[in-house]
Amino acid sequence: MNLGWFRGWRGFWRAAEPYGRRVLARAIRQLPSDCRDVFALHRFANMPLDEIAAHLWIDRAVAEARLAEALVQLCRAVDEAEARQSSERP
Repeated sequence: MNLGWFRGWRGFWRAAEPYGRRVLARAIRQLPSDCRDVFALHRFANMPLDEIAAHLWIDRAVAEARLAEALVQLCRAVDEAEARQSSERP
C-alpha cells in the first residue's frame, strides 16, 4: 500500500486505493475529539487556523497544536498500516 499521498494530502480520496482510505478513515475516527474537530475543519472545510480558533473558542496556538497532534497520530497510523501490510506480503 502506497500512502505517500497522505503527506501531501491534496486529492487523497481520489488518489488512494480503498484500503488506504479505510486506514485513514479509521485513524481519523480514532483521533481525540478536540484534535479531530480541528483536523476536519482544516482539511475538509478548508478553514484557516484563525477561523478554526474563533469557531471553537480556542486560542490559535491551541488549534495549531491540536492540528499538529492529529497529523502526527494519522501519520503514525498510516505508517503502522503500511508496515503491517508489507509484513503480510509473501
